Amino acid sequence: MFSLKLAFQSIVREKWMNLLSMLSIGVMLFILVAVAIIVYNVEKLTVRLPERLTVMVILKEGVTSEENKSVLAAIKADPAVKSIVFVSKEKALDDLKKSLKKDDFILKGFVENPLFDSFDVKIKSEGIRIDEVKRLIQKIKSMKAVEDVEYGELLMDSIYALKRGLRALGLSIGIIFVCSVTFICYTTVKILFYRHRDEIEVYKLLGATRWFVRAPFFLEGSIIGIFGGVLGSGMLMGFYHYFFRRLVTDIPMFAFISIPLQFLYLLPVCGMLLGLGGSVLALGRLKY
Repeated sequence: MFSLKLAFQSIVREKWMNLLSMLSIGVMLFILVAVAIIVYNVEKLTVRLPERLTVMVILKEGVTSEENKSVLAAIKADPAVKSIVFVSKEKALDDLKKSLKKDDFILKGFVENPLFDSFDVKIKSEGIRIDEVKRLIQKIKSMKAVEDVEYGELLMDSIYALKRGLRALGLSIGIIFVCSVTFICYTTVKILFYRHRDEIEVYKLLGATRWFVRAPFFLEGSIIGIFGGVLGSGMLMGFYHYFFRRLVTDIPMFAFISIPLQFLYLLPVCGMLLGLGGSVLALGRLKY
């Protein structure tokens, strides 16, 4: 309790320097969690991508009913497939005419139906990775009765390239900001330690142990980190209530973005651990 009392007294005595450290830590942790939220939502989007993916399997002209059944059975048996529906070229043409509505005159120049028989394949929504989808596509393309497979390859590859890039960026930013927060606590505690050198000398002359001298500074670094995390949580809460909710109301297309509010509790804990880590580094090599 005495160490905790000394830590709070030191924080109050050097309030402006400590307040600046807390604000800096709060801003850095808020930016860090903002990057984490972006990466989290991209991850969530890519996990749900297969269920939104419709694979169109275009059959060759003149495929027999036996070959048709063989392709159907082979695709349906794959563990990644949720459902498969046969679409005749006649039905495909009717659907195209309905989608064109008044512009269906474009098709009047064709003497024969220009479309092909096909299968619409739906991918399962859970437990399916993108490499399994690509394996399925290669399997379908290797079938003799299949002319081509359409599944939005460029879009899918672009999203996964974005995911990999954001992962790397998020990791880099995370490392930089964690080091920055630790350095802020390291610098603050070291400055405070040297400002209290006279008091520390008195404690040592009175027989104070190494732990007794250092404990208030460890607690001080932890408290600075906790309050910095609380400020970061406050910024996140303010962003959520006064910006994000209004953004979703005005632009519904952003409704898919989610902000895990567990970060509100995580930030003070992260701040405390980083503050303690900075204090340990600051005092680790000192002779006191």
